[in-house]
Amino acid sequence: MVNQSTLPTLFRAIANVEIEAGLQPLLAFFAESVQSLAASFLQAKITPVDTHRFEIEIEKTVREFARSLVEWCYGAVETQEVEAMPGSIKFRDNSYRRMRTKTIHSQILTIFGNIQLIRATYRRGRAGKTIAPLESSLGIQCGASPAAQEMVGKQMAIAGSSQQRSAEAIEARSGAKIGHEKIRTIVKELASDMEEHRQDCQLEQLQSWIDKAHSAGEKTVLSVSRDGICIGIAPFGSFAVGSVATLSVFSQGKRIGTVYLARSPEENQTTLSSQLTALLTEVIRSRGDRLEQIAYVSDAGIVETAYWHNVLSKFYVDGERISIERTLDYYHASLRLTAIADSLKVSAKKRKKWLSSARSLLKKEGGWGRVMRSISKMKELYKVKKSKTKAFNEAMTYLRKYRRYMNYADKQARGLPIGSGIVESACKQIVSERMKLSGMRWKRAGIQDIMTLRSILLSQTWEKTFRRSLLSNSPVEILYANAA
Repeated sequence: MVNQSTLPTLFRAIANVEIEAGLQPLLAFFAESVQSLAASFLQAKITPVDTHRFEIEIEKTVREFARSLVEWCYGAVETQEVEAMPGSIKFRDNSYRRMRTKTIHSQILTIFGNIQLIRATYRRGRAGKTIAPLESSLGIQCGASPAAQEMVGKQMAIAGSSQQRSAEAIEARSGAKIGHEKIRTIVKELASDMEEHRQDCQLEQLQSWIDKAHSAGEKTVLSVSRDGICIGIAPFGSFAVGSVATLSVFSQGKRIGTVYLARSPEENQTTLSSQLTALLTEVIRSRGDRLEQIAYVSDAGIVETAYWHNVLSKFYVDGERISIERTLDYYHASLRLTAIADSLKVSAKKRKKWLSSARSLLKKEGGWGRVMRSISKMKELYKVKKSKTKAFNEAMTYLRKYRRYMNYADKQARGLPIGSGIVESACKQIVSERMKLSGMRWKRAGIQDIMTLRSILLSQTWEKTFRRSLLSNSPVEILYANAA
């Protein structure tokens, strides 16, 4: 058996003299180009048009130099003679044997444009999967470098984006045209890689916010919310309900920060429930002693209520029951007051005055009882419109059914949120501002890819999550050579 120390290596050490020799032509050409552009600008009549053209040309020149530099550096890593490379390797528990010649990958996207890469390839068995160890070690996936993957992912995750707008923005940034299919492929791979680390990074973000409040000696509240939102489904234009959840840290009644979860349409939103429960469990396990209160703020939707009854109302962590307090979203409660006001036989002026008073009264001490007595008096004095009887009765049933969750004055006095505006805003930010643009229809897989990236971006955990995805996929840790 050949001693491990005698094995050939996949990549070579490059001496400074070789680096200097390789970069000299690039630097000389760049210096010549910049000098020529500067001379053309300085020796001509100065006008706004010429100034604009000068900056654009300088940008193109710098980008082309950077592209050439990246191409040279990546190409220099591997030895030129394929015979000098290991005859076999192992990658992710599979063995591969070296192909006889190197091949060219001519369209690798970087943030400076497309580059070519001549590299060795290895095949599993006689006709199995082929890999390029150099690309794996560089982190090149789906024909894009790590920086380019991040560029595409972030561009597709921002509000108001679309495939066409993203392609245009990527071209403006890198100078390279990119097709829609390649964009989708990169986004799918990136979302999958980052999802593996989403929860850990969101947990650390929540922990840091809680620790910040605790170190300042402030009372800290963790608020949990969830909601659903309709999304257009391809190809027939039907709609299905996606789901969004938030975990927010409050201190002294003010929100410090929020992390976001989002899932594509699914019956009973079971995946979102599992993810929300898992993240909440870890927060309590690691920082529960630093939380003054945990609040669940939502409307009275079927899924939101079921999650309360089935999970949060009897929540245990490591055998200990955790106290979680439910609050019915004040906005949805006030909508019932609006329905009642619309049902009464009163003038528009009197309706407006009573509704404003009732909404304010509901947030005061003993507010629910005082509002109900006021409704009873208004009904007695002005009666209910016959056409609005059903709406009136439904609103009254709602207010009675959820009475125990409407003690808004007490909740506000203890620094607890009384509105689900955060999760309502999350629905708008994650879905409406990105996925409900004019004419947009989505395949279910594409929905989740964008939701994953967008929720990570809004949670302020993008950099950490992306870095961990790179580290976990780095073949430097798992790739090794065997004798040929």
